[in-house]
Amino acid sequence: MFDKPKILALSKQLMDGSLQPSDFYQQLTRTLTEEMACTRASLWRYPDPLMQDSIECLSLYDRTEGQWSAGTVLKEEDFGPYFEAMRRDGLIVAADARHNPITDCFTEIYFAPLGIYSLLDVGINIGGSPFGLFCCENTTDILDWTPAHVEYLRQVGTLLGFALKKAQGT
Repeated sequence: MFDKPKILALSKQLMDGSLQPSDFYQQLTRTLTEEMACTRASLWRYPDPLMQDSIECLSLYDRTEGQWSAGTVLKEEDFGPYFEAMRRDGLIVAADARHNPITDCFTEIYFAPLGIYSLLDVGINIGGSPFGLFCCENTTDILDWTPAHVEYLRQVGTLLGFALKKAQGT
């Protein structure tokens, strides 16, 4: 179902320096939309990994529009239940994100205007320390995330952690 060799090849290119981080992030998010069969995928980092009270988007790919964006910052003061759940569980599975108590804080200003119905977020660690998270979203309808979706995204997060650690020389 999921093509891990694509992610492995991208990670190898990042580790050996043949792919710059920004290009890696774009290719990775596009690949995730394809593999997860969702319409949007993004990679976020915690500017302060100890606090984990805000996240900054490194790359968001919207498959419907075929475009990337980056730079958005989300803060705990605006989305408290979401940040609490990510710190606690490192995972949010919200097939019906607009009616999930952890993610409904996004409905009015984010989900509804962008047509987002489903969300799956998985935390990423580098060397055992929090780095950020992957976010997969679906805009066409509610997507029932399976355990296979969750496991694949966790595995991609592990690979990303190794690749970033090696690329950073730590």
